[in-house]
Amino acid sequence: MGVTVRRLSAKDAPVAAQVVKSYSGKVVSEGYMVRFLGNPANYLLVADHDSEVAGFLLAYTLERLKEAARMVFIYEIEVANCYRRIGIGTALIEEIRDIAAREGMVHAFVITNYSNAGAVAFYRHTGAKIENGDDVIFRYSL
Repeated sequence: MGVTVRRLSAKDAPVAAQVVKSYSGKVVSEGYMVRFLGNPANYLLVADHDSEVAGFLLAYTLERLKEAARMVFIYEIEVANCYRRIGIGTALIEEIRDIAAREGMVHAFVITNYSNAGAVAFYRHTGAKIENGDDVIFRYSL
């Protein structure tokens, strides 16, 4: 399997814009992607499989208030249907975990729903643990 995972930087803005378009159908400017990728708190990883972008992972660094520590919030992970179940998602998770460890972060976390059985199984498979089974997420529309 020829999988390479890399973190995109501002110079990769055209690739990032194409990833957004391919996976969400949304068009974003390369200028926006330069700004987004230039922020060191933003992580956009792509997994290339035989020269094709097979998937991506989006994560953010979060600062802690009560201690001088940072953590990484895995916001989104997507793998193209034709590349699923061959280790692409696992490679993306391993890379963000390695980056977080190298950068001295205390932990990484991700949020999903129990009803998303595939995601729950995937995160467990990659070593994640459910810490608090009664967490509830509230969202404010602005």
